[in-house]
Amino acid sequence: MPQVGPGTYVTIEYDAYLESGTRVLGNTKQDPLIFRFGSGEVFAKVEQEIIGLTPGAEREFVVDPDEAFGEFDNSRVIRVPLEEFPKGRKLRKGLLLKVETEPGRKGLCFVGDIQEDHFVLDFNHPLAGRALRYRVKILDVHQIT
Repeated sequence: MPQVGPGTYVTIEYDAYLESGTRVLGNTKQDPLIFRFGSGEVFAKVEQEIIGLTPGAEREFVVDPDEAFGEFDNSRVIRVPLEEFPKGRKLRKGLLLKVETEPGRKGLCFVGDIQEDHFVLDFNHPLAGRALRYRVKILDVHQIT
């Protein structure tokens, strides 16, 4: 039976949870994740944890922030005067925005706190700084030919 490792395509079903138990990522058997082992399509820690497994095997493990979406970086959070928000658009906490970070470059950010004179833009990934508990089931493993 083929094992997960270099030279394989792997099909998995997975769920990722915060410490609180809230599910934040995942898929289903009807929508499996298929990736080439070693391609960087999944976190390296996930590959490390499932290497050697065969179809039907399940594993649960923790992925630390530095192995996933990175540590939370306060320098990626900025205060913006309220008058700089485009007129006619509704400002609300959690709003995803595409903004020009420098001439010709765009970035995604989330609206954080909103005050009387300013609002906060957060360029961190929403899961930055969070450890994730993964539950992975190997559905299929194929050798790359």
